[in-house]
Amino acid sequence: MNKKIPVIIWGATGFTGGELLRIIARHPYMEVVGAVSRSKAGNPIGATHPHLRFAYPNTNFISPDEGGEINADLVFLALPHKAAAEMAKKRLSAGQKVVDLSADFRLKDQEQYRRWYETEHPCPELLGESVYGLPELHRSEIAGARLISGVGCNATSAIFALLPIAKAGLIENARIECRVGSSEGGAEAKEGSLHALRSRSLRMVSPFLHRHMAEVIQELSLPEEAMSMAVTAVELVRGIQCIAHVTLKKKLREADIWKLFRSQWANEPFVSISPAKPAHFRIPDPKFVLGSNRVLTGFALAEDGKRAIMASAIDNLIKGAAGSAIQSANIMFGVEETAGLEMMPLYPA
Repeated sequence: MNKKIPVIIWGATGFTGGELLRIIARHPYMEVVGAVSRSKAGNPIGATHPHLRFAYPNTNFISPDEGGEINADLVFLALPHKAAAEMAKKRLSAGQKVVDLSADFRLKDQEQYRRWYETEHPCPELLGESVYGLPELHRSEIAGARLISGVGCNATSAIFALLPIAKAGLIENARIECRVGSSEGGAEAKEGSLHALRSRSLRMVSPFLHRHMAEVIQELSLPEEAMSMAVTAVELVRGIQCIAHVTLKKKLREADIWKLFRSQWANEPFVSISPAKPAHFRIPDPKFVLGSNRVLTGFALAEDGKRAIMASAIDNLIKGAAGSAIQSANIMFGVEETAGLEMMPLYPA
């Protein structure tokens, strides 16, 4: 491309907004022309995101009014639920393409949205055209879309853990547990994120149901009665390890599951399969993907051939949020899908 895609980020002060700024700073086809913040307008980006001071030395956050006046081809919305939907409607009316990182357009059924988010959908007329923003599932639809939904980070990890056997129709039931870092709670300080209360604790946030389970049900076409989803806060800042205890519909050999995994992920640029040996590497550790858009998947099969653990590891702020959003935007604008996202994981981290 001769000219970079002009991008505005709404809600640029949060963790996902910061990740969008960080990635786009080195993106070959995108440039930030506005970083919107209602509370920080006029302040330097580096004051809120000190690690980005060198990348945006002369750039301040702008107000929503200023953001509405800037002509940009692409808008990322890192806004709270409901507020994002209203802004998406405005930006689409202005002729801009939108990638919304909130939950507002993840569920296609407004009745399901009402159930899981306990409120009416603010813009139900847009649900029919939004595309769930996980390229590994919806690459072709994303290419022709003007509205992409974000993905739930826990839902993303569960989908990657289960997809190979779900597509093969092999799941009788699945008990999903996501072990998550503190950044999943967002950048705003609150009691649940206080270091003195959270550090060195194992806190189960939801024992059976989590909102992100609705996305897993939708995207994998699994019956709700055959599933549960627990989320446990662990001693991490970034990262999710998803462990899904699965009962299979028929006995399998390890070779059968290897074949499914290899077939599913063979052509995916960001997905890898954990090695069979040593045994402790079979269940992926988020430590090996932190700071990247990569996904590690793995499994273990019980001797009876009917019980299995399906697992994945992601960085919740990148593949579970900003990375998938930029990957989707790359596809939407017809540039290389991997552009700006080829950074290697950090290790040790």
